[in-house]
Amino acid sequence: MSDTISRAIRDSEEEFINRSYWDMLPIVRMIQNGDTEQLSKIAPLSAEALYQNDRIGNTKTKEIEYMAVSLVNTFMISAIEAGVYPPEANWTADYALHQIAESTPDKFPDIIRACAITLCEQVKARKMHSTGNPHVEKARKYLLTHLTQEITLEEVADHVGVSKYHLSHIFKEFAGMTIRQYLTHERIEAAKDLLETSDKTIPEIAALFQFCDQSYFTYVFRTNVGMTPGEYRASRKR
Repeated sequence: MSDTISRAIRDSEEEFINRSYWDMLPIVRMIQNGDTEQLSKIAPLSAEALYQNDRIGNTKTKEIEYMAVSLVNTFMISAIEAGVYPPEANWTADYALHQIAESTPDKFPDIIRACAITLCEQVKARKMHSTGNPHVEKARKYLLTHLTQEITLEEVADHVGVSKYHLSHIFKEFAGMTIRQYLTHERIEAAKDLLETSDKTIPEIAALFQFCDQSYFTYVFRTNVGMTPGEYRASRKR
């Protein structure tokens, strides 16, 4: 490694990571732990705290904006890693990023804080429904991050590191439902989010979550929610 690269790395460690990564690490940990009580006690960062001496942007305003965007994305990834359904965390982050784009730097700290607290609450909600079994929780996390893909029991079991028979048994015991029932439930919950927040058509949503056709999707949705996807969307648009 050349002296120039080594010096650049040292500079990064001393001037960037120490001021950004280490300062943000406690917040990241609170999000991952779902500790909304502690996170709510932290005062918003000042706009000046986001400034990194033009290390990224060519103006102070751009520098602060880039750092704000970076933090929002870091918090989003932290929440996803803690078990929040990716589109749910992504929607929260997108909302914050939209606010950042429409605001001035003095508003960024409050936007970032609100985003972090919302993501933390989402993590907390997931943890409240934890089964307490590490194999089952690992399976649930895998299922949540593959809702839009075809998934077999064998694939889930391989990921968890147990036989499919053992996984089926403990999943039903600790989660109170079969893996297929859990997957269907989470897909319907995700579909509800899209019906509320997106302009995707019902056939598009059905296909996205691996339902064979719109009719079957409508049947499963009505069974779980008590109304059709169209009725649900209309009730949320009022």
